[in-house]
Amino acid sequence: MTDSRLQQAINRYQTAIEQLKTTINTAKPTTTPEEAKKQLTPTQILEVFTARDEVQAALTDTTQTSGENLAVIAELDKILKDNAEAIATIRETADWQTSFNPPKKAWWWSLQPENKPHQFWDQFDWFWGAVSISSLTISLGLVGDISSRFLTGGPDTLGAVAVSTQSILTLLTAGGALTLAGQEAYKRTLKRLKIPERFWHEISAAFSFLLVIGLLGLRLSLPQIATQYNKWGFNNYKEGDWGSAEENYQRAIKLNPDDTLAHFRLGLLYEELQKLDLARTEYQIAAQENIPDAINNLSRLYILNKNYPAAANLLLKTLADEQKLKPSAETKHALLKNLGWARLMQSHYPDAEAKLLEAIDLQQSAKLTKNIAAPHCLLAQVMEAQKDKKGALKEWETCIQYADIASSTDDDGWVITAQKRLAEKEKKK
Repeated sequence: MTDSRLQQAINRYQTAIEQLKTTINTAKPTTTPEEAKKQLTPTQILEVFTARDEVQAALTDTTQTSGENLAVIAELDKILKDNAEAIATIRETADWQTSFNPPKKAWWWSLQPENKPHQFWDQFDWFWGAVSISSLTISLGLVGDISSRFLTGGPDTLGAVAVSTQSILTLLTAGGALTLAGQEAYKRTLKRLKIPERFWHEISAAFSFLLVIGLLGLRLSLPQIATQYNKWGFNNYKEGDWGSAEENYQRAIKLNPDDTLAHFRLGLLYEELQKLDLARTEYQIAAQENIPDAINNLSRLYILNKNYPAAANLLLKTLADEQKLKPSAETKHALLKNLGWARLMQSHYPDAEAKLLEAIDLQQSAKLTKNIAAPHCLLAQVMEAQKDKKGALKEWETCIQYADIASSTDDDGWVITAQKRLAEKEKKK
């Protein structure tokens, strides 16, 4: 009776397997798991599983069975396993384990296809995985570098947007690749998009690589962004908003340390604020790139700091390279004036007089109207040192005539001296 039950169970199982094979093979040779899914039905799969349940139950109740029956069962099980990939396309199979709660030994209820490469390139999944991890490592490094530059002095609107956007994209990509929850969410998304599993590693690597390219593009565009901050800072400076100007200049420099114009303008701001040590540092950086205005302002600070040899040496080199540096007429005028000033303080009066007269000739030939009092004020001092009182008084008068004490602290001091000299002249009359 028991042998008859086993035989009936085997026959049912065999019939169910034959029907399964017939359904799957009808579309050969182009059958794919997705095509098989359209042909297979949940009823067919359930018939196979329940028939196998009956075989297992009969085997459990049978004390003895023939080798022939066992061989048939083994062959049918092999056919079932060989078609696991097509069966797995029926989504309901995952829910059946919850609904029917089969025993753990009933392996057919949790049948999964063998993880074999579908295409030649699938053999390189390890390579795409390495590309993903390497790309994420580079991305995290770029995010750290870019974020630290934008957040200098506190974030502004542009910096906050740039930092948050790149950080969110990197964290999403890293979470999908490096965390279990992220990997599951990533798989669910690709399934919803109906992307074949054999392409998942390539897609993950491509997305990670594109993230690196995007961040690298942002990193390379920092000099252009720095230029915009520099412009904003200059506008703030002209409007008298020096606090905002300093912040924007510093952001520009942090984004692009080689922005010599930002260094020069920050030096101007610090000089306005009487932070002369800070101004000198910024001018020194800008002067390394041979910006004539930066060199001129730096030489002036050297003079104020009584470092006359450094000032003279710097000015002589700059004027010698005039053809290369091509300073404007206003800048050359200031360079000559400062060189004359340095020579005056070094007591090199003939050289000081020659440079100051050259500056005066230039302001006349170039029709300069700004900052033209200083050469006359300094020339008056040179003439006093050479005992030419008449010539000195004439230059003092011109010094007062052209002085602009509202825009030049140097002029203010020299005007006071000029007024004293002219007052002394009047007393002697």
